[in-house]
Parts: sequence; C-alpha cells; structure tokens
Amino acid sequence: MIRIDSRKPYATSPFFYSVNSLRFINHLLHPFAHGNGLDDVKQALARYQQSAPFSAKVNASIKNLNKEDDDQKTADGAAYFFIEQSPSGLAIRYAPELLASIDKETRAKKQNSQAPTPTILAMNRFNYTEFTILLNPVRDIEDDLHKANFIKEEATTYEGKAARLLHFEIPLEKLGEEERKNLKKYETEYQLWIDEQGTPLASHAKGKGSGRVALVIGFEFHFDVQKTYIKSGERLLVNKLTSTSGSSGAGMNNNEDIKATLTLLN
Repeated sequence: MIRIDSRKPYATSPFFYSVNSLRFINHLLHPFAHGNGLDDVKQALARYQQSAPFSAKVNASIKNLNKEDDDQKTADGAAYFFIEQSPSGLAIRYAPELLASIDKETRAKKQNSQAPTPTILAMNRFNYTEFTILLNPVRDIEDDLHKANFIKEEATTYEGKAARLLHFEIPLEKLGEEERKNLKKYETEYQLWIDEQGTPLASHAKGKGSGRVALVIGFEFHFDVQKTYIKSGERLLVNKLTSTSGSSGAGMNNNEDIKATLTLLN
C-alpha cells in the first residue's frame, strides 16, 4: 500500500524543483514580467473614454505634387485651429488671423484663378474626417488590430524607457469589401510600440498596392504613416502625425505629405 505523507508537498520530484527554481530566477531577472502584448494593448484601449474632455491646438501642413504628362503642379499649405471637447460636444475655433488669410486668398482667387491659396488648401484637405484621426486613435488602432495578423513581439525602448514593439501585417483579404474594390495586390507592415501596461506609444504603418479600374486603367499606390500618442486624463490622442503617400496611373502621378501636431492646452 502506498502512503502519502500530508506534511510534505505533493510534488517533490526533481523536475518540480527545477521548474520552480527557474520561475524564481526569472522573477528576479524580470520582476515586472508582463503578459501577451496583443492582449495587453486591447485591454488598455478598452479603458479609455474617447468622449473625455480636452483642449488643444492643432497645427497642420500639406504639400501636394500633381503631375499629368508634362504638366506639374505643386501646392503647399498650412493652418492652425483650436479644438475643445466638452460634455456639450466638440467645438472648433479659428483664430482671427486664419480667417483673415482665408478671406484674402478667396478675393485673390476671384481676381486670378492661378493665385496661390495655401491656407484654403490646408483647411480643405485637413477637414473634420482627417483631424478626427488625431482625436480618436483608439478607434483606428482597434480597426488595424482587427484587420492585422500578429507576427511577433519584442522588447525594446521608446524615448529611453522600456517598451514593447508589436509587429503585424495586413493582407489584402483582411480589408473590408469597399477597401478591396479594384485592388489586385496589397500589403502593409504595421508596428505598434506599447508600454508595460499596454498603452500605445507610437505606431508606423507602411504599405503599397496596385489594382485596375474598369479593367483597363491600372494604378499603383504607396503610403507611410507614423503617429505618436499622448494621454489626456481618460483619453488617448495623437500628438504627432506624419503621412507620406503617392499614387500613379493613366499618365498621372500624385504625391502628398501631411504633417500635424496636437498640443494640449490644459
């Protein structure tokens, strides 16, 4: 008959002790060990309230190069405005100097159709849909994670502090039906830097693709988008955006650079 001494640990094999010794050593070497980075970032995103109040100034600049056969046009523009989120909604405030510039450019355009309109260009291009990219990164990160295939996680540093870098890829078949329309090839590399708690610090998406419209017009495109994130109370915001994109097809070539910064005022 086998007797079990209840006073001794149930698992007394050498294997048990070796495993626990390794766990103890690992704890000493990595006292702040974390779980899976993908799960951590999803949990961190769920904690943010994207309707939380904030006040900020946004600076945006646009550079656009259009080329059609031998005709080339370059346009540059810059603008700034103020945004405030409160329980009553989102308010956008334009400085008197900005409004004066828009009025001046509008009058000049009526007198000369070739007159430059840099402020109007920036304001028209960086519209509400565009600048919500700065205000609601949680939505966009969650959308990217939904489409992406996770590749790997690695330990790194970000601005001198310990961080984790998550690598993803977004293939053509993961895009929505409308996004896949007319596309034949598509590939995107997506990187996301997070801190020890899973909060996003920065991201970098780089991709390219090609397709065909009406079976006869082929096109190609590429993009490179970098963002850095900040916290404002219970809200996550993009405080720096750099976007470079280009497309070509049917004798036309278009390249665009957008830069935007969001500075908190409170």
